[in-house]
Amino acid sequence: MMPKEPGAHMRAEINEQPEAIARTLKECSNEVSEAAKLLDNSFIYVTGSGSSYHSSLVLSRALSRIAGLRATAIPASELPEWIPGELPNSSLVAISQSGESIDVINAVESFRKASPESPILSITNTRNSTLHKISDVSIITRAGEERAIAATKTYTTQLAASYLLSLELAGIRGKDIEELRRELERVPDAIREILSKDYRIYADKIREKEFGFILGKGPNYPTALESALKLRETANLHYVGYSAREFLHGPIQLLTKGTPVFLILGSEIEDIAQKVRSLGGDVINVDEGGDIELPKISYELSPIVAVVPMQLLSLEVSILRGLDPDKPERLTKVVR
Repeated sequence: MMPKEPGAHMRAEINEQPEAIARTLKECSNEVSEAAKLLDNSFIYVTGSGSSYHSSLVLSRALSRIAGLRATAIPASELPEWIPGELPNSSLVAISQSGESIDVINAVESFRKASPESPILSITNTRNSTLHKISDVSIITRAGEERAIAATKTYTTQLAASYLLSLELAGIRGKDIEELRRELERVPDAIREILSKDYRIYADKIREKEFGFILGKGPNYPTALESALKLRETANLHYVGYSAREFLHGPIQLLTKGTPVFLILGSEIEDIAQKVRSLGGDVINVDEGGDIELPKISYELSPIVAVVPMQLLSLEVSILRGLDPDKPERLTKVVR
């Protein structure tokens, strides 16, 4: 049996994303409809760990900005420490690709104990998992098995489910959502366009750059966090994600000549780009018409598209550095 090429699973799973997202959008409508009825008009806590926490941030913003609901995201390991003793008119959305993350399970159990009558929804890729069984309703993403340690297709299908849920709730509340629905249906084709491009030139550019920043704002603050996590997980590069303007409140002190600074949708934060350039930083813009070019997509839905080139970049730079991004040595697929 021939040995597996480094990154073979991660590459395949990145390339499977258009189909996985399309399946999730097509097959989850009944689950989403049932979930929306439970959540409407409540204060919604959203939780997860790692990449699933970044999905939680995307969902909490979408619930607020698309559906007009009150929502907040809290890391699963912190949720028991942060929720109040009483939770009137509240609900929880717990996100976990495996449905077995011990921090997410503990968060759900703490929430249930604090508010036994409050509904709990899960978004998971694993039917009959512990999380699925202890939730009132589950949205099962259609990513299929993910063998690489680093989440790629499970992350974007979580975002697809999150947008479906937010749009369903927006529709219940009488908001005009048809244009966003059409945009969401176009996402698989937008990602196919990204997958046709070669990102090795940028991988080569940062392969020896041990430290850098990734900045985003609004819906792409979580994209910055997720992109930085991918580079840390797969390439052993210490990249840090920040909200664009929070970067100015201290972290910019670490900027030196030639430090890579990726800007997710840089056209939205051109003032930050100018500041970084003036201090000698190497700006790499991930945007429509940017250095790493994105297809045209709604600002609200851009995270599901903008993260894909950063996944590919992480894959390629990891391989250039002689690593196997499928198997980071200190990581496991499920934290128990």
